Amino acid sequence: MKKFLALLFTVGAVVGMNASANAQALKFTVPFDFVVNGKILPAATYTVGQALPASSTGLFFVGDGKGVITRATALDSTETGTKLVFRQIGNQYFLGDVVTLEGTLHFAPSRQEKQLAREADRQSPAASIAVE
Repeated sequence: MKKFLALLFTVGAVVGMNASANAQALKFTVPFDFVVNGKILPAATYTVGQALPASSTGLFFVGDGKGVITRATALDSTETGTKLVFRQIGNQYFLGDVVTLEGTLHFAPSRQEKQLAREADRQSPAASIAVE
């Protein structure tokens, strides 16, 4: 079953990359483990791109044999570029934004992140880290 899901994910990612001519896949080297959609991804170089041609908020992350498909909660076309923005709470990093040439995709904090943030507020504030 895991092999089937991995194959399905890979096929979906490749189709997503090839199906949209104007949506470019981006590469980022992330020097720390981070959480996307509840899944921990290890430090690695990741290809990030549009997951489905009809969805501007769906993204895939693939790197070092690991991957995840996720959906942003909002798209803001006022800021463009190429970077990932993470929210750091203690020693954990959570995906906050993906800035692309089409705009910035925002990712809402998960329940786990909110709980860690409440606990961290008592000790030290959270920080934002950008990877370009």
